Amino acid sequence: MRNKYIKILFCLLTIFACSKDSDEGYSNSSNQTNQQSSSTSSTASGTSSTASGTSSTASGTSSTASGTSSTASSNQTDTFDRATILSNYSENIIIPKYNSFKESMSILKTSINTFVDSPGSDNYNELQNSWIDAYKKWQHVEMFNISEAEQIMYNLKMNTYPVSEERTNNNIADGKTDLTNPNDWSAQGFPAIDYMLHGIADSKDAVINLYISNSNYGSYLNTIGNLMNEITNSVVEDWITYKDTFNSSSENTATSSFNMMVNDFVFYFEKGLRTNKIGIPAGRFSSGELPTKIEAYYFSKNSFGNLSKILLLEARQSVENLFLGKNSDGTEGPSYKSYLDYLGSDVASDVISRLDEAKVAINNLDDNFLNQIEVNNTAMLEAFDILQKIVVNLKTDMLSIFNVAVDYTDADGD
Repeated sequence: MRNKYIKILFCLLTIFACSKDSDEGYSNSSNQTNQQSSSTSSTASGTSSTASGTSSTASGTSSTASGTSSTASSNQTDTFDRATILSNYSENIIIPKYNSFKESMSILKTSINTFVDSPGSDNYNELQNSWIDAYKKWQHVEMFNISEAEQIMYNLKMNTYPVSEERTNNNIADGKTDLTNPNDWSAQGFPAIDYMLHGIADSKDAVINLYISNSNYGSYLNTIGNLMNEITNSVVEDWITYKDTFNSSSENTATSSFNMMVNDFVFYFEKGLRTNKIGIPAGRFSSGELPTKIEAYYFSKNSFGNLSKILLLEARQSVENLFLGKNSDGTEGPSYKSYLDYLGSDVASDVISRLDEAKVAINNLDDNFLNQIEVNNTAMLEAFDILQKIVVNLKTDMLSIFNVAVDYTDADGD
C-alpha cells in the first residue's frame, strides 16, 4: 500500500514539473523580439544594365551571419542620439566631399572648353587628366542620393553606364543640346565623356582630328560638360539650406533622413558598387561575362589607360569612410559603426574586416578589368563574393539591429 502511495506521489510531482517547464518555455518564447524588414519600390540605379539572374552563393549565409548579432540591440536600451551621426556625416563628410567634387567639375568644364576651342595634344591631355580626377572624386559622393540629388536623378545623369553609342552618335549628328529625356541618361555624364575622348576613335590623334574636322563633336562635349557642372552646382547649393533639416530628422520613420540615408548607403554598396562595378561585368547575373559593361570601358578598350579598378577602390574607400564616420583628415566621429558598437553588436568588426579583405582582393586584380575577365574571371567573382558577405552584414544585420526597414526591392535573395 505504501508503494502505491509513493507511485501516486511521484506521478503528481512529475506532472507538476512538466507543467512548470512548459510555462517557462512559453514565457521565454513570448519575450523574444522579432524584427522584420518591409520593402517598397527601388529607386533607379546608376546603370542602364538590368541585373537579373541568380544571387551569389555568399547570400546563402545570411541567416548564420546575422544570427548572433541581431539580438544584441534587444539587450541594450537604444538611447543613442542618431542626430549626431547625421551631423557628422553632413558637416564633416558629405558637404566637404561635394565641395571638393564641385571644384573638380569646374576644372573639368574649363578643360572641356579649352580643348573644344583649341583641339590639340596638350589640351587633350589636360582634359583627360581632369576627367580622371573628377571621376575619382565622384565615387565619394555618388551614394548621397537624397534631397535635390534624388529629385533630379543626379546619379543617373552623371554615371549611367555602359554608354549608348547609338544615342550619343545621333545626338552629336543632330547637334542636340537638350538632354532632359531619360533616354539621354546613357548619352551624358562621365561615361559619355569617356566615349568622346577614347571611343569615337582608337587613338588620341584620330580623336583630335574628329574634333578639328567636325564642330558637332566639340558642341556636344560642351553640352555634356555644362550640364554636369550645372546640376552639380544645384546639388551642392541645396545642401546649404537642406543641412539643418537633414541633421534634425533622426526619428525612425520611412521618410526620416536617418532611415533614407542608411538605406541609400546599403543600396549603393549593393547595387552601385558590388553589382555594377564587378557583378554585371563578371557575369554574376547573366549566362556569361559582360566586359563591355565595366566602368570607364573605352579608356581600357583602346589602350588609353586603365581606370575601372581605381574607381572601384575609390568607391570601396568612400563606403569605409562613411561607415566609420571618417573625415578627410582621418578623424572618426559618430557613425553607423559607433551606433552598432553602442548596441553591443559585433557586426561593425565583421564589416571592417571584410572591407579589408575586399581591398586586398581588388588590389590583386589586373589593372585592366578587360584582361582580368578574359584571363581569370574567377578572381573577379571571388572579389564579388567578399562584397556580397558585406551586403549581408549591412542589409540583413545592420538594418535589423537599427530596426530600419529596407525601402527598396531586388531579386538577389539577400
